[in-house]
Amino acid sequence: MLLRTRITLIVALALALTVLGLSGAGLLREQLLQQRLAATALAGQESLWSEMLANEERLLNQSLDKLAGDAHFLQAARQADAEALAQSLRELGLHPGPEQPLALVAVMDARQEPLWVGVPLPRPLLDTVSMDRAWAGDLAAGLHMRSGSTPLVLATRVVRGPTGSVLLVLGRHARYALQRFALRTDTTASLLDLRGNLGASTDAVHWNSAGVQVSSRVPYHGQQGAAARTYTVSSTPLLDIAGSAAGALVTLEDETQEADASRFLGQSALAGTLVLVLAVLWGLNFYLGRSFRPLDKAITALQALARGDASVRLQYAGDDEIGRIAQAVVAFRRSAQELASSQALRERVRRRQEHLIRTQLHHLADATDMTSREEVLRLLNHSQSPASGAAHGDEELLRQLALVMGDLTQRIIHQHQRLSSMIVDLREALVSKTRLAGLQQELQIAAQVQLSILPRTLPTDVRAQMHCHITAAREVGGDFYDYFEIDHEHLGFVIADVSGKGVPAALFMAITRTLLKATALFVTSPTSCMRKLNDLLAAENEQMMFVTVFYGVLHLPSGRVAYVNAGHNPPYLLRAGGQVEPVARTGGIAVAVSEGFVYREGVLDLAPGDTLFLYTDGITEAFDPDGQEYGDARLQRLLGSLAEQGLAPAELSAAVLEDVHLFERGAPQADDITCMSLRYQGCA
Repeated sequence: MLLRTRITLIVALALALTVLGLSGAGLLREQLLQQRLAATALAGQESLWSEMLANEERLLNQSLDKLAGDAHFLQAARQADAEALAQSLRELGLHPGPEQPLALVAVMDARQEPLWVGVPLPRPLLDTVSMDRAWAGDLAAGLHMRSGSTPLVLATRVVRGPTGSVLLVLGRHARYALQRFALRTDTTASLLDLRGNLGASTDAVHWNSAGVQVSSRVPYHGQQGAAARTYTVSSTPLLDIAGSAAGALVTLEDETQEADASRFLGQSALAGTLVLVLAVLWGLNFYLGRSFRPLDKAITALQALARGDASVRLQYAGDDEIGRIAQAVVAFRRSAQELASSQALRERVRRRQEHLIRTQLHHLADATDMTSREEVLRLLNHSQSPASGAAHGDEELLRQLALVMGDLTQRIIHQHQRLSSMIVDLREALVSKTRLAGLQQELQIAAQVQLSILPRTLPTDVRAQMHCHITAAREVGGDFYDYFEIDHEHLGFVIADVSGKGVPAALFMAITRTLLKATALFVTSPTSCMRKLNDLLAAENEQMMFVTVFYGVLHLPSGRVAYVNAGHNPPYLLRAGGQVEPVARTGGIAVAVSEGFVYREGVLDLAPGDTLFLYTDGITEAFDPDGQEYGDARLQRLLGSLAEQGLAPAELSAAVLEDVHLFERGAPQADDITCMSLRYQGCA
C-alpha cells in the first residue's frame, strides 16, 4: 500500500473518530437531558395526580360529613335496614350508581362484614391493614384498583355510638379524577392494573389504537412509535389505599410532526458531514500524490541496488530527503562487500556452537521421562535436517536449538513439580480419608439422636388413631412431626419442614420442636402458640433460616380442629364418605421470617371416620428419572382413590409412600419425606 494511501486512510480514520466522538458526546448530552426531562415530567405527573386524588378525597370527606351528621342514616346503618339506608341516601343526594359520581356506599359492622352496599361490592373492598387503620380512627383514603374491577377512590370513617360503631366506606369513580388530569395535561390518560389491563381511560379507542407497551411497576417516560405515529408516553406507578402497588397512570401525547421534523434535520446534517469529509479526503490524496512523485523515483533506484545492479543512477538529487537517500545507497554498496568477507567466519563459529549444543541436549533428554525424551529428540532431528536448514537459515537453526533447550528445561522442572505435587496430594488424601471416616461416624450418630427425639408411642386415646413416617434425604434432615396430649380433651399435632438440609436444618428442627411443644403445653390457642414460637425463633435468627409449620389442636369430644398453617403444604381431608378436599389455608408466612407477625386461625370439623393426611413437600416435589414432578394433582387423585377404601392411618401412609417410590423409579431422593395420618374415631 502506498504511503500517501496510508496517510489518507489515517486522516480518514481520525476524521471518523472525531465525528463519532462528537456524535457520541451529543448523544450522551441528549440522553442526560432526556433523563432530566423524564424525571421532571414523571414528578409533575405524580404531583398532579396526587392533587386530583386529594380533590376526590375532599369530596368524599364532604359526603362522609353529611352521612355522619344524619341521625336517620346512622340509625338505619346500625339496624342494617337496607330500605331505610337507601331512602336516607336519596334524601341526602348521595345515592350511588354506575352513572353517579358516587359509585359506592358500604356500611360495615365491627365484624368487618358489609351490612349494605350501594353497588356491587369489589371483594375484598379493604385489606386487613387498611381495615384495622380505619377502625382505629386513622385516615384511610386512596385508590382502589383490582384486576377486572372498576377503579375507585375510597375514603373511610368510623361513626361511634352508644349502641355500636359502624364503618362508612364511600367510593367515587376514578374516571372523574382521570378526566380532570387529562384536561390539565392535554393528553390521553389511562389507568392500568398490575397485569397491564386497561381499567379506565379518557379515550379508550385512542389507547387501543396506539398499542403502546409499558410496565405497571416501573416508571417510564419516552417516545414510542405505532401505526406511523409517534407518541410521548409517561407511566407513573400508583399505590392503593394500603400503600401497595396497584397499577400505573399512563399518558399519551401525539408528537408525530415534531419527531418527523427532528429526524429530517438529523439526516440532513449527517449527509452534509459525509459530503464534507469525502471532499477533504479527495483533496488530501491529490496533494500527497503530487508531493511524493520524486520520492517514488528514489525508491525505484533503491530497489535496483537491492537486486545487485550497481549501475543505477538517480534522476533527482538535492539537499532534501531524496538526496540523503542517494548517499545512503553508496554507503550500502560498500558495506555489502565487507559483509561477504565476514560471513564465512561466522559460519564456521556457528557450526561448532551448534554441535556443542546438540550434544548437551541429547544428554539432558536422557534424564527426562520416555514421552518427553521422544519429543525432544524429534525436535532435534527436525532442526538438524537439511530441509529445515534450507527453509529457515543458519540463524533460525540456532534459534530453534535455543527453543528446544528452553522446552527441555521446562519439562524437567514440570516433571519435578509433578512428583512433588503427587507426594503432597497423597499425604492430604490420607488425612482427608481419616477425617471423612470420622465425619461419617458422627453423622450416623446424629441421625440416631435426631430420630430418638421424635415421639414413638402413639396416643392412647381411642378417639383418635395416628400413624407417622419420616425418611431423611441425607443422614440428618430438617422435617419433623410431633403429637402430644395437652389435656384429657385436647390433642396437639404438628408437621414442619425446615429450610435447607443437613446438620444446620437438623439443629434448627430440634430447637423448633422443643420450643413449640414447650409453648403448646401452656398456650392452648394455636394462633397464640404460633406467634410466641415465631417471636422466639425470629429474635436472633442470624442464619436467616425458617420453618413451615402446620399446627392443629383436636378437641376429642367434638372433633373440631383449630389450626394454623404457617406457609406449609395444606393437608388433605378424607371424608368417611370418600370425598377428598384440601384444608383451607390461613394465610400465614413461614415461622422465623418476620418477628411480630400475627397468624390467623382456621377451624374444621371432623366427623367420625374422617382422616387428615399431612405431608411435607418431599412427597409432591419427588422427581422421576425424566425430571417430571410428582405434584399436588397426582397426590390428590391418589388420596381420592384411597378414601373410598377406608384404609387405616398406617395403611394410608404406606399406600402413599409406595406410589411415590413407584413414580421415582429409582431416582435419588431429592428432599426429606414426612407424612402423618390422623383419623378421628369419635366418642365411644
